Amino acid sequence: MHYVAALLALAGVHLLAVASPGPAFVATMRVSMQHRRQVAAAHGFGLGFAAFLWGAAAVFGVQIILAKAEWLYRIMQFGGGVYLCYIGIQSWRHAKSKTANGAATISPPNMSVGAAFLRGLTLNLANPKVIIFFASIFTAVLQPSWPLWLRGIVLAIVFVDEAGYYIGLSLLLSTQKAQAAYRRAKTAIERTAGTAMFTFGGKLIYSATSRS
Repeated sequence: MHYVAALLALAGVHLLAVASPGPAFVATMRVSMQHRRQVAAAHGFGLGFAAFLWGAAAVFGVQIILAKAEWLYRIMQFGGGVYLCYIGIQSWRHAKSKTANGAATISPPNMSVGAAFLRGLTLNLANPKVIIFFASIFTAVLQPSWPLWLRGIVLAIVFVDEAGYYIGLSLLLSTQKAQAAYRRAKTAIERTAGTAMFTFGGKLIYSATSRS
């Protein structure tokens, strides 16, 4: 029974963290309002799979390597920050762009399911701070003596939490009404999203270059 309580606590804490606004939320909003539901859902699946990979890295001790090789972690932070800043700049550049049907051109209008999955995967992998979060909650919840199969359940919970939340959000935001509202307020939404992405990226770059 103590297994069940620990797993429920883990699921709850992680779900609260997932629901906190961040780069993944901003990207999900934009993709969902620009593309069909299958594409938006694939993006959410990619976000979830990236969380699974970071969770696996924490479970198997990769965070220890990153803690010892601080230079490597800083490189990952800097690279992720540059990527998020790039997305933010692109969003601002294309904020007023229109296609024939009035949709945004910041993302390819006919983005494939595979491309959407890759975009979600890349976005969540761009933030190495995720592994620190997982390392913290896993240390608090998991016991070193717990069997490997239980750690597998933990990773499944991480994936279901992340993918489930963002796929659900995608389905909600990809309705015709939501997409029509997006087209009406496209410039403001894109610039707000771009500013948020650039801010997230700037924070990562600052963390990577700070000596503190």
